[in-house]
Amino acid sequence: MERHAETVMVRGEHAPRGGRGEKLLVNGKHMAMRLWEHEAVGTKTPEHSNPYEYVAYVVEGSLRITIDNHSFEVRRGDSYCVPADTTYTFEVLESATVVEATSPSDRGAVTQTDRV
Repeated sequence: MERHAETVMVRGEHAPRGGRGEKLLVNGKHMAMRLWEHEAVGTKTPEHSNPYEYVAYVVEGSLRITIDNHSFEVRRGDSYCVPADTTYTFEVLESATVVEATSPSDRGAVTQTDRV
């Protein structure tokens, strides 16, 4: 059964966790959201790329982001974009909470939940 993203919601307390502890929020046909909460200082990712574009908003804390060999620091209230197929890495400088949206969705099918 096909479901329309605008008719589906995920309550925060029922959101499943991803493989790295992120909270998997609503997932539509063309984009998905996830939440990284209280990421520890010193957390780093190796340089890599993804087949999807993502945008992020820093709710709390700060990170050093390197996108395509350009480094900058993002703090509370800042946002950034990582284009598809572009190498990037980041390091958490202060415990961080970050909301991300990916396009296309990095999880495939639309959210399927009966919990509302």
